[in-house]
This record gives sequence, C-alpha cells and structure tokens, in this order.
Amino acid sequence: MKKYFFTILMLLFSVSIFAQRDLMLSQQFFSRVNMNPSATGNTDDVDIFLIGRWQWIGLENSPKSGVLNLTNYFDKVRSGIGFTATYDDLGIASRTLNVKAAYAYHLNLNESILMSFGLSAGVLYHYLDPQRHRYLDPEELSQITLNKGDKLSEVKPDMDFGVELAMPKFMFGASVNHLINNEEFVSTTIPGRQFNWYIRGLFSCSEKIDLAPALIYTHRNKTNRAELNLMMFYKRFIWWGITYRPDLNGTDYFSSNVLHFNVGLEYKKFRFGYSFEWGLGDVANALSGNASEIMLSYRIEKTSNKSARFLED
Repeated sequence: MKKYFFTILMLLFSVSIFAQRDLMLSQQFFSRVNMNPSATGNTDDVDIFLIGRWQWIGLENSPKSGVLNLTNYFDKVRSGIGFTATYDDLGIASRTLNVKAAYAYHLNLNESILMSFGLSAGVLYHYLDPQRHRYLDPEELSQITLNKGDKLSEVKPDMDFGVELAMPKFMFGASVNHLINNEEFVSTTIPGRQFNWYIRGLFSCSEKIDLAPALIYTHRNKTNRAELNLMMFYKRFIWWGITYRPDLNGTDYFSSNVLHFNVGLEYKKFRFGYSFEWGLGDVANALSGNASEIMLSYRIEKTSNKSARFLED
C-alpha cells in the first residue's frame, strides 16, 4: 500500500457534530479526535490541528467556536496519545470549554485492515449568566423560556469512547460522546449522550483525481442528523467539496437545510482550509448565509523508526 493512502483517508473524512454541547464544524474531518478518540495517533507524525468558526459575522456578540487537537503515535506500544480542547461561545451569556486527554490502541487485523479503539476523559466547564442578556422587546420579559436566574458555573467529568475500522478504500467509525452522563439528568450544563456513525469510500478517478463520498449520522436524545458529503482531491494537493445536511427533525425535510462548501490545500506538512456555510429555507433567515471556518494544521515528522502499520507502508 502506498503511504499516500492514509493521508487521503484522514483528509476525506467529513463529519460535523451536533449536540447540546458539541460543535457544528464542517471541517472536523481533518482531525476527529475530539469526536472519536479512536482516531488518536492515526499518523506517525506529531499532528497539531486548529480550527475556528465564526457565525453571523458582523453582528455584535455573534457565536464563536474553536477546536485544538494534539496527537502522537508510539510504535512500541502501538498506541496513540493526544489532547483535545473545544471552546464554544454562544454569545453574551453562555460559554463552554471541554478539555480531555485521549488514548487509542491500534490493531492490525491483517495487511490491509487497521482497527483502533479509543477512550478520552476530562472535564466539561459551562458558564451561563442570564443577567447579561439585553431585552430589545419588553414583552420578552414575560416569556417563561427566558432564564432570569443567577449565574451558573459548573465543572463536570466527561468521557468519550470510539472504534474505527480503516482500509485503503473504506472507513467505518462509531463513537459515544458524554458517555457517563445519564439521559434522565440532561440540563443546561449537562449534555446527553451522543452517538455518531460514519462510513466513507475512496475512489481513484485518475492518477490526479480522487473522490470520497461519505455518509454521517448522529443521534442525541430526540435529535437526529444526517450528512451527505463528497470531496475531490487533485494531485493530493488541492481539495474542494460540498456537504448537504437535511433537517431530520421537522415535518418538512427541505425547509431547514444547510450546505457547506470547502476548499483547501496541503503543502509539505502544512494544511489550510476554508469553509462557508449557506443556510437554505428557514435556516437562511436564522443564519443569514453567513458562517465561516478556518482550519490550520501542521505535522511534525519524527526521526524515530516508522510504524509497520499498513497505512504507513
């Protein structure tokens, strides 16, 4: 197997996550450790990943989110070790920080199948200050849905578990986020368990062009979401793609849809990507077609002996 196979597998994974505390990031596929810890250490290099998202650009106190992932692989113990931190600022009064250490064990089932099992553990910090809300409409003060209470500041333990099966032309993954949380006690500061599944293929159209379709499904409580994605890579240097996310929770699947458009490039060990989110139907009124993401990552090549994993041959 060519060494390029694994680079493509990493680049083509397309999933963004949605839950009470989990971020919606269209470029999450470049480093999915914060969603599925089994992806920790899936390259011999030290991988540094950073992504930022800005929604409703131009509006005061608009939501901002970010992810920082650091991963490394240790061949002698066939294990990946990493660190992940996610930050979600909903604007004015609500902020969430999730920090976890991640571990994954890698197992070669044969020369062309790699399976990994991962576990991450850490803390989830949530801050809410309803007093900082400014009411533009006096009638809003009577709405029972508005929280007029005191500030909340809580730190909770958090844990994720995942498994991933990778082959040169196929990948399947599944994970559970917020594993230790009981669904009966979900609240503003305690998210419910989230279940993620994804499947992706890889097809070479020519020596220069590769295509990767993907299907992603996420379930949390009574919320469901699916994503259809197609990515194209040219000479494994430039990529572009589109993601379609229908509304599975309403009566009209086509009333609140979202499209993501991605472009990026990879040069040596650097990667840069940009994504634009375009809301359709009812979502267009809420998002104003204005949400952007910027992704940066850098891989530090180690001088130690390379792993015997098939994806790095």
